[in-house]
Amino acid sequence: MASNITMTEASEPIGGAKQGVKIAVVLAFVLVLSAGMAFLGGRAIDEKRQVTLDNQEKRLRLLAHGRAQMVEAWLENLSQQGDRLIKSDLFRLYAAEVDSINGDLASIFGAIPGQDVDSGVPELAQQLPMMQNMLREFSAYAGFVNARILNREGDAYIATDGHLPPMLAEQVAQASEAIRTKSPRFSPLRKTGQGVELDVYVPIFPPDDTDGEQAPVGTLMITRQVSGQITELLSNSSLSAEGEKTRLMQRMGNVYREVTPWTASGFSDVVADISLNEDNILPFAQRSSLSDESSKVFSMAVPVNGPQWWIVQEAGAQGVLGPIESYSGTVYVVTGLGVLTAFLMAGLAWWVMAGVQSKRVAAEFKALALQIEDQKRFIDSINANIEEFITLKDAEGKYTYVNDAFALAVGRSRDEIIGMDGVAVFGYDTAKRLSSMDDIVLMENRQVVVNESVFLRSQRYRFQIAKSPYCGADGTCIGIVEVYRDMTEFVAIQEKNRRLIRRAMEALGSTIEAADPYLGGHTKLLAGLSVEVARHMHLPETDVVEIETAANLSQIGKMFVPNEILTKPGKLTPEEKATMENHVEHAYRILKDIDIAEGVLIAIYQMSEHVDGSGYPKKLTGNEIILPARILSSLNAFCAMIRPRSYRGAKSPEDALGILLQENTKYDQDVVHALGEVLKTPTGERVLREEL
Repeated sequence: MASNITMTEASEPIGGAKQGVKIAVVLAFVLVLSAGMAFLGGRAIDEKRQVTLDNQEKRLRLLAHGRAQMVEAWLENLSQQGDRLIKSDLFRLYAAEVDSINGDLASIFGAIPGQDVDSGVPELAQQLPMMQNMLREFSAYAGFVNARILNREGDAYIATDGHLPPMLAEQVAQASEAIRTKSPRFSPLRKTGQGVELDVYVPIFPPDDTDGEQAPVGTLMITRQVSGQITELLSNSSLSAEGEKTRLMQRMGNVYREVTPWTASGFSDVVADISLNEDNILPFAQRSSLSDESSKVFSMAVPVNGPQWWIVQEAGAQGVLGPIESYSGTVYVVTGLGVLTAFLMAGLAWWVMAGVQSKRVAAEFKALALQIEDQKRFIDSINANIEEFITLKDAEGKYTYVNDAFALAVGRSRDEIIGMDGVAVFGYDTAKRLSSMDDIVLMENRQVVVNESVFLRSQRYRFQIAKSPYCGADGTCIGIVEVYRDMTEFVAIQEKNRRLIRRAMEALGSTIEAADPYLGGHTKLLAGLSVEVARHMHLPETDVVEIETAANLSQIGKMFVPNEILTKPGKLTPEEKATMENHVEHAYRILKDIDIAEGVLIAIYQMSEHVDGSGYPKKLTGNEIILPARILSSLNAFCAMIRPRSYRGAKSPEDALGILLQENTKYDQDVVHALGEVLKTPTGERVLREEL
């Protein structure tokens, strides 16, 4: 008897030691699991932040480049207005004759009309009033404040205001630079009593110089009041999201200032940190607003070719970081619940392993049962406050558990729903869609995620539904756990972003077509017909979307082709043709760094190729050209033929189609035949009627 007591007493330390080891193992496992969940939660937040900021950077870059191109097109239009005057042989001849007297302007103004001398100076003096009147009429008609004609030294000898006030050193320097570079120059913006003004300097070439290869003989200086144009260029468009602003920054020496024509001073001091990179770009980052140190934004800036200007695109920091903060809160809550559950399970395991004697085990289990009941109520209270819908269905599809969010959404109490099936809750059609994947979950014992639209109380919701198997102790699947995540707002934002991107592409296409009067409407017609032909040929919807995007961006490279080549009425020279064909390389250079589908980029690059190898830029043949590019090649030729050009009139759709059929080695005939079928449909007729 004593021996038995001794054995029992000896075994208790051994059992206690084993019990302690088990408890230590469980605690270590819980700590590792908790640390892992915290790590994964932090990583998810970091990835969400990075993706959000990357998308914001791409959006600001696209908007900034678009606005910069609009400003550059406006400046080019100003210089072209002056160019129309100085291309007059009369002005060129007069400027050349003034240049021939080696800058002796005093002899012009001091000459007496009718004086009989051998020099041509008296004739220049006699013609001076007529030249002043012509310059004055041009300035008034074109809307310029004033204009001057300067010689190579920067001295003015014709002015619209009737006298020749002295030139500023900066103005003389700009005029000299225009002569040196043989290209227009633009002065910094300045504030006057009439508003913000800009000087444009256009070089004047000799009358026998048609290609701009000789040295200029003078400069046309024209001044424009641009407050309204600058304000309009900086105003928000329909593509601008809430909190986004476009600003114009100007550098004068080493000082940056924001251009604000709507203020009394016309300019504001830049307080943001301006650190340009080697490409003269202000990189995307979070910083102070351009001229408001208290306002925090995400911004970037791109330069405007010509003057020392930058387009600064800003987005409010709160609007950018708000979704990230909301997502972080959700992740923290879920991680906390996971850690809490792990500790609860560890506590349960500890209580199970702690029992040795039957009474002690019974008492401990009773206490544990009470604790579990408390924790169940606690978890139920958590489930009652979770926005996601959580349900548990048995193998027959009847609900055995639903949380408060689900019951509230369907307009029934939790007790009423228990025992119902999907038909009783949602109706036959909706229940059939929602339960279509249940058999796969039960039979294959794996999770399935589906996206479905559901009407609850006459309101449409988009849900992401995760269906997971609920198995018994023997591993048999006895039910399905469903978690409904409301994606309605997320889907709406995605659709809005797609519309914004499409509008941005359409706006960019319109900007491109503005450079060539004969391109107006070409892009819309090309996109409309290409989409219909692609669908007629049964291409996947992803290919159709890429073809439409490529059509909208197909003319972007022509922005860098000189207007005199784009609109030339006669046949292009070999050099001009080579310059024109470079628009493909320009387009590739612009688009390759933008987040755009590779299929779109390849289609734009290959759309000028022909199946017989006669196209450009790589002389590809046959199936070396992808099908979307072959569609765009045929449709681009068709759209060009049915619209007028500077060197010919428009052809009828029937004649244009006939030409494509005759050129059977040049164009993909499957595409051409599909086009012929589309033109017979009401949709094809409507596209032609709207765009012609």
